[in-house]
Amino acid sequence: MVILELARALNRASVDFEIGHLQEIRVRLRSLKRAPGRALFSSQTIRGDYAFHVGGRTELQFNIGSETHEQSEVIRHGVAFSLETSQTLPTIEPLLPKIALFNDYVRSHPEDFPGMRMWHYKGNRRSDDRPVGPISDDLIRPGIFVMLGRHAKVDEVDVQGILADFDRLLTLYAYVESDSHGPKLFETRDFEPGCPRFAETATAVFPGRTVDVALRHKEVQRVLYDLLCHEAGKENVQVEHPLNFGVRVDAAVRQSGKLVFYEVKIAPTAQSCVRAALGQLLEYAHWPSVERASEIVVVGEAPLDSDGQAYLRFLRKQYTLPLWYRQIDFDGRVLGDKS
Repeated sequence: MVILELARALNRASVDFEIGHLQEIRVRLRSLKRAPGRALFSSQTIRGDYAFHVGGRTELQFNIGSETHEQSEVIRHGVAFSLETSQTLPTIEPLLPKIALFNDYVRSHPEDFPGMRMWHYKGNRRSDDRPVGPISDDLIRPGIFVMLGRHAKVDEVDVQGILADFDRLLTLYAYVESDSHGPKLFETRDFEPGCPRFAETATAVFPGRTVDVALRHKEVQRVLYDLLCHEAGKENVQVEHPLNFGVRVDAAVRQSGKLVFYEVKIAPTAQSCVRAALGQLLEYAHWPSVERASEIVVVGEAPLDSDGQAYLRFLRKQYTLPLWYRQIDFDGRVLGDKS
């Protein structure tokens, strides 16, 4: 499939996805006067063996392209920073604060990129794939192209799958491109029970096994959804509950007219799960000064020992913080009591 054909197919099918509203989203995020049409890609942004979204030359760009990987032609898709200077981008200075925001997001939300990888080009030389992470200082210079996404053999390209990945990457895009500190990517929505489809397969270092943290996170989320549905009723559980400042809570449970927020962390100890989740949960529940959730719950696979239990009791007493930990037994399909 040539890039022109793929770009046209993505434009047509995008009407059924959030990414189909990208130009409207750009108007909100960038305080633009009007949207430059509705198309994801246009004749001005399709360049032979690659394409990027309309307006994307000076942004974190949604990108597709044809390239050679391990001696095979593949089609890539995802988001990218193109640090190649041009008449439109005579210096990379406008992209530097965006790269800083990108690094902040991927460092804080590694679970948002299941099955995705990063790679870069220096001139015509392609790097090996690597796990998703911050862009290193040595790559922040003119002439570098940095990609976050996936690639597939030409005969395995899935238009619907590309658009679903673009939808997932919208939150990262909004964080990087917003003119304000709190981007309103989503309009305020009513609670909508349900669970989206996640990637089912998994391959970072974990005690006794090797896993892809992002894929493992989605597997645990799916089991958590089933267990919470059993507890609270399917009509009261939503996985990936969107908030209007551009993030999604791993799970929200409707309880006595209020919401309880759950955040899953893949880490070897309960202490590290709590450390990683606490700041996120407080922001999700209360940023900038509201009450979206009556309780916040950290979910991890590791057991909470007596020190951890004492720590959470202290936080609840000292700060009146409605914070709990629940251990999930993935293999046994059991969700522990609140600790």
